Amino acid sequence: MNLLRLNIWRKCIIGGFIAAVVLLFTINWGYHFNVGHVVRLFVGAAALWLVVDRL
Repeated sequence: MNLLRLNIWRKCIIGGFIAAVVLLFTINWGYHFNVGHVVRLFVGAAALWLVVDRL
């Protein structure tokens, strides 16, 4: 996948997903996070990716 050829919305989706995963594991929210949360974030990002495809 060539990131330079993606449109701005897809770059935002990828950047937001990566930022969310990094922040999920670096900020101590007082709650135990696990891989299931990352899977849910991925499913949400994939669904948003499909919505952007329809635009």
